[in-house]
Amino acid sequence: MKKRLWTIAILAIGSILLLQSPLFSFTSDEQFTSVEERRILAAIKERDERLSAREEQLQGRELELKTLEDEVDKKIAAMQRLRTELNELLDQRDAKENARIEELSMIYERMNPQQAALLISELETGMAVNLLLGIKKKTAGQIMERLNAETAIKLSKAYTDLSVDDTLGN
Repeated sequence: MKKRLWTIAILAIGSILLLQSPLFSFTSDEQFTSVEERRILAAIKERDERLSAREEQLQGRELELKTLEDEVDKKIAAMQRLRTELNELLDQRDAKENARIEELSMIYERMNPQQAALLISELETGMAVNLLLGIKKKTAGQIMERLNAETAIKLSKAYTDLSVDDTLGN
């Protein structure tokens, strides 16, 4: 009987030891951890895929923005070139206009002062002042004497209101 008890005891201890080994470990906590690990891994994988898709989307957007930036830079450069050309054309136009006014001033200077006064009184104030500026002072004085008082006052006020940049010398 002692032999049987020993055999049962050895089998019981062996069974207990065997059930506690990692090979036969089926506790509910470890199954839960394994399922939980799979769920976490799946969530990480899904997040990684979303991040990868977002990264691709951002890279595409960055490329699109770079392309648009290049286009804007080209348009700005073109506009600056056009502005420069426009300023050059305006300068040329102003130079030609000033040359014509100088020529016209010389013509008015050679005219009879009475006839010049009659013509100047019909001109726009700015043009009349510019013409008078291009005429010798003595001749301009003779023309001003022959203008009616109202026109002479108007031209005198316009002359005094001129800034230095507005005169023919620019």
